[in-house]
Amino acid sequence: MLNERIFHFLKVTITVYIFYTLIYAVWSYLQVLDLANLNPNNEWLGSVCYLPHGVRVLMFCFFRYYSIPALYLAEITSPVIVGPNDYIDGWSVAAIGSVLSVVIAVELIKWSKAANGTFSFFKPINFKNYKFIILVIIISALINGLLANSIITAINPNVTIEVITVLRFFIGDILGALSVMLAIWVIFTTLVDTRLIISPDNK
Repeated sequence: MLNERIFHFLKVTITVYIFYTLIYAVWSYLQVLDLANLNPNNEWLGSVCYLPHGVRVLMFCFFRYYSIPALYLAEITSPVIVGPNDYIDGWSVAAIGSVLSVVIAVELIKWSKAANGTFSFFKPINFKNYKFIILVIIISALINGLLANSIITAINPNVTIEVITVLRFFIGDILGALSVMLAIWVIFTTLVDTRLIISPDNK
């Protein structure tokens, strides 16, 4: 039993880390292009379509607490591997807030749906209905905008976070996560339509 859990943890860790890093690389490339000229001075403004937040949400919703170590590791190493200039000092600590934002959002939803005496941090929740995932996206985006930027401000006294930055975090996380979900849905439905994979609903 223990060996199975360790093996499962390793599979989840590798899957989450690779998926996050790939999505981060795509986002970083789009940031460099900046086709809409949204951040010409490369300032800490917050992306208006932050794709990696979709990875945070999906990986935690489906792999739960097994995914946290890989998510945090990917958060702090992806900028080093892909784009060393993407983040400011203190992100290694603020990344904890970003990962926790999803955890808090999920637990808040579980708490709001729990009957008397049935709440548990480890109780599973059904995310097959997309409305739950979308709700997690919205709540976690708000928490992340406030929490991550508060941590950065606390670590860097010379850095002042404007309201517009928090707003861009909020909007960017939502749009980014929805974009990742849409891309995965398109890929999955295309593979099913071409019979390259079999949908669980058709078994």
